[in-house]
Amino acid sequence: MCRTLMIAVLLGASLSLTPALAAEGAQQMMNHSAHCGMPAGEGAVQSISVEKSKVTIAHKAIAAIDWPEMTMEFAVAKPVDLSAFAQGDTVHFLLKPEKDKKYSIAMMCAIEADAGTHEACMKAMHEEAMKLSAAAGMECKMEGGAHHEHGEEG
Repeated sequence: MCRTLMIAVLLGASLSLTPALAAEGAQQMMNHSAHCGMPAGEGAVQSISVEKSKVTIAHKAIAAIDWPEMTMEFAVAKPVDLSAFAQGDTVHFLLKPEKDKKYSIAMMCAIEADAGTHEACMKAMHEEAMKLSAAAGMECKMEGGAHHEHGEEG
């Protein structure tokens, strides 16, 4: 009986940690501030204009492009469904370089989403980063300088 109880407690504890571990993994990925050479960030949505495809985000510093912590408005790419976000949401976002040293948001994922939804969004963000990187003639390099192979997480 004691052994069964111990297994149940350990199983319950491991299941309750799964969303936290997924969020931690995503956070570690975004801490690099670049994903496949494309700048990425984290911030809080301040305002949204679905009609104009624009979002204002108070974001943390983005070292990959030497941006300090600040609040700014971004144009948003068509694949991003802004109606899925609300003021106050915290998000991970992938930036796409535009003309005149400006950036638009290519992908955006709500941090508060359930673990499965967030993981799927972050995977889609990685795939978009790989496409943007390839289009810019850059290789997608992962931690430690290892080359990323299609189908691997990272």
